[in-house]
Amino acid sequence: MLAMLDTDDLKAVRKLERLRIEATRRNDPDVLAPLLHEQLIYVSSAGAIFDKEHYLKSIRTHSLTYDRDFDVRETEVRVLDDVIVLAGVMLGHSRLDGEQQVFHFPCIGVWRKDFGEWRLLAWQSSSGSMAI
Repeated sequence: MLAMLDTDDLKAVRKLERLRIEATRRNDPDVLAPLLHEQLIYVSSAGAIFDKEHYLKSIRTHSLTYDRDFDVRETEVRVLDDVIVLAGVMLGHSRLDGEQQVFHFPCIGVWRKDFGEWRLLAWQSSSGSMAI
């Protein structure tokens, strides 16, 4: 079924998602900034809620850092006109305010197309167990 959904928009979002993942691994707010929607809502697995400015500032100041093993494995996709939803599994490690986080969590990212550009509008990961 995913092959049928493999539109140009979905290919573009998947490419941007890989760029976002790599920039996250490098803790690079300058690469992340243009990938994030101005109205971003980012909910971490620890329950912290960030807007775009707060998220990027947290990475810049190292109150939020990700390890090189950070990754996201896509398991579900929904394509809806100017919105693409990617669900999957977030893997790896990070630190939030100095506290170690270990990931093997379900997650969801919502990408929105505004004025011809795709941006991450919403992200949430959950520390709850995964149903398979």
